[in-house]
Amino acid sequence: MGKRQATSQQPEGLILVRDFLSVTEERDLAWELLSPNGPWLDKGHLRFSNSEQQEFGPVISDAMEVVEGAPARPMPSATASLAARVAEEAERLGLEVSKGLADGPNAFCRVNYYSREGGGYMHKHMDSKRTFGPVIGCCSLLADAAMTFYDTEGNSFGMAKVHRTVEVQLPRRSLYFMTGPSRSQWQHGIRKDQCPSERLSLTFRSVLLAAPRTSAGKAKIRLKVQKVTPMKRPSSSEAGPPKSGVKHGAVGAQSASKLKHAPAGVVKRRPAAAKSPEHHP
Repeated sequence: MGKRQATSQQPEGLILVRDFLSVTEERDLAWELLSPNGPWLDKGHLRFSNSEQQEFGPVISDAMEVVEGAPARPMPSATASLAARVAEEAERLGLEVSKGLADGPNAFCRVNYYSREGGGYMHKHMDSKRTFGPVIGCCSLLADAAMTFYDTEGNSFGMAKVHRTVEVQLPRRSLYFMTGPSRSQWQHGIRKDQCPSERLSLTFRSVLLAAPRTSAGKAKIRLKVQKVTPMKRPSSSEAGPPKSGVKHGAVGAQSASKLKHAPAGVVKRRPAAAKSPEHHP
């Protein structure tokens, strides 16, 4: 049996937009999401990733079914603003169902917070094609990382045969879109050595109208109860982030240090007329 082929060619349909977020946006998102009172989900039983997770929008079960009768979780303000910007960028690029990434009842956001010693991981997978639309957008915060893509020729099963692999770099404060084959032909995952530092990611998806459904009584959605001290949110006049080192609060000791020493000022957003983002054919 032949070895899988590693290639430097990027998956077709993968689009990378560097420096999509400003330093200020990154800081505001970290302060907003890494709160001890956030809706952290208890998904440890899945053993899919060692990240802490939050989800906003329609409630999705572990089986990737829309939970009917469960109230949607609204995105907090900075997250909603980012979702709108991601949707605008998708529309500017002419990507399908761009509006659904941020607007309406079918916009879904998952937050992953990687902070474990030894690195963060996410097992290789393909986002459900029965539940989510053909375009997925993701923003990376707090650290550079990498992701491996696995060409399974559209097979979404975990043990599917891998024909080729590609490692893609995910710069800090970047946005990437998975469209076309990179969305529907390749699986993707993160190894611990690819995410050695504290990292926050926000992934935006649109839920299909024909997505499978389940009832609230059958779905098992568990929230974690965090026994930590609430963070002190700084006023707009304070230059640095909160100093508390509480897990999920005040951004945490590692990210607080990163944000405190971030370059002064705001990184200017790339204007629409400037150079186009990197397309990986």
